Order: sequence, then C-alpha cells, then structure tokens
Amino acid sequence: MKKNVKVTLFILFVLNVIFLKNIKNNRKSDNLEQVRVRDFKFYNCKNIKRIGGKPQYVKNAPNDLFRIDGAWYICLDENFQPKKSQCNVLSLGINNDFTFDQEMRTSYDCNVYSFDPFYEESYFRKIRSKNPNFKESPVLQVDEKWFFYRLGIDSQSKQMKNIDQLNLEDLLSLENILKITGLEDQIIDVFKMDIEGPEKGVIRDLDIDYACKYFKNFVFETHKNCKFKDLVKLEKCFRLFFRSTRFFSGDIYNNKNGRLIEYQNPRGWKLNIRDYKDEIFLSEFMFTNGELYFVNINFI
Repeated sequence: MKKNVKVTLFILFVLNVIFLKNIKNNRKSDNLEQVRVRDFKFYNCKNIKRIGGKPQYVKNAPNDLFRIDGAWYICLDENFQPKKSQCNVLSLGINNDFTFDQEMRTSYDCNVYSFDPFYEESYFRKIRSKNPNFKESPVLQVDEKWFFYRLGIDSQSKQMKNIDQLNLEDLLSLENILKITGLEDQIIDVFKMDIEGPEKGVIRDLDIDYACKYFKNFVFETHKNCKFKDLVKLEKCFRLFFRSTRFFSGDIYNNKNGRLIEYQNPRGWKLNIRDYKDEIFLSEFMFTNGELYFVNINFI
C-alpha cells in the first residue's frame, strides 16, 4: 500500500507541474487553449478482492491488496460480483500461472475458459499425457466447468473456425473465441486479458456495444504501445476501479511468443524520465500503463 501511496503522490506532483506550466505559457500567449491530462472515469468499488497468486507470494503479502504477479483484482460490490455457480470467466493469457483461473473455479464455481497459445503449464500437460486423444487437441477439459485452450487471440484474424478446424497455437479473433467457448451473447463476469502487447489491437477492434452489454469486470494489462486514446472508447460504459502502474523500462518482443523482456525482471521496473517528451507523455504513461481494472456501470 505504501508503494501505491507514493505513486499517487507522484502523479499529483506531475499534474501540478503541468498545471503551473500551462498557466505560465498562457500568460505569454493570447491562446487560452490549455493542454489537459485527464484520468479514466472512476468507480468507487467498496469491496475489492485479490484473486489468485502462487501460495508462497500470497503468504508473504503484507496486506490483501498488495500486488502479486499472477493475481488479479475484481470488484465484489453487489452489482458486479460473480453469482456463484452461475458465472463465466474468460482468461486470455495465463503463461505459467493459472492460480487466478483456479480460484475463480473453486471459490465461485464459475465456468472458466483459460487461453494461452504458446505455453502449457505442467498441470495441463499431465492431463494431456493421460489421454492419447488429447495429444494434438487444442482444447483440454480440466474438469466439468474448466477448459484450457492452447489457443490465443489476434485482432488480425478474420476467418471463423469451428473447434474441429483448429490446431495448437492458432490465433483467433475475439468473435471466434466467443463462438468456440459458447460464450456468444452470454454475460462474462470476468474478462481478463494478459497477452503481452496485442491488447491494443484487441481493444481497438472491440465491439464496444457488445462489451457494454455482456462484460461485467473487464481487467487487462497494457504496455507502452497502448495510449489513452486507444482506451478511451471503454468509457462508454466502463469505469476504472483499480490500477497497478507498472514501471517497465522497455517493451521488446521475443519473436513468436510475444513475451516481453520486463516479465519477472526486477531491472525492468525502472522509470527513466528522459524517455518521455514532456510531462504530458509521462502522465499518460502512468495513467494507462500497467494493470487496469474496469467495471461495467450498465450492471448497476
């Protein structure tokens, strides 16, 4: 929590610098138009819960809202909390940590649909090895309500495929993912996306009217390629209720798997102010880069 307080104070300091700079510039010019930086519209969630995280990290966390890699936050206010045994979770990008998905399955008895095209954790590999029919299957049934898909999302994919037409590591459009999971026109209580970069394209092509109708908690991680203008469309119905700013030093992709060099790299958590043109760009980075947590006010 101390880290969050420091980040908040720093943001306020930056905004104050911008405000004073604008006043100074306006005194020198007849042009009264000011450059403004604004944050996302906010919802004050009274019951935020951290879900997931490996046991050793959860055990050592100083408080219930301390950020843990692999854990995510959801809003449990009356209108947004998942209805036990009647909830759907779509989790895009799990890498080697499925604890969020697992806890949503065990604690809320949700239908869980986990996706990762390039990494299959040993827990899932064991399921695959026990059944010869699963050897090349892009879908594994973990239990009666939890499915793992060795598939990913790509906003450029336009061809719709049925499940029997898919191969391991195929990349699909969001519409195709909703089709093969049976989530078309269904409430998704938690839509979680951690796909290391392509989220910009996914949000760009997102049918916002559809999302406003069916997505309840919408949580995802962004990177330096994602700007406020790319995300502002979400304000049609979504409000930010929590944020974890991530101070990555760079976003360099590793070929096919799209992983970033900052992943689990302490050296990647340094912020070099010289990388930013001015305070406007720095503030935008701090508002939009990291884990962003939204709720859909249409459910109020």
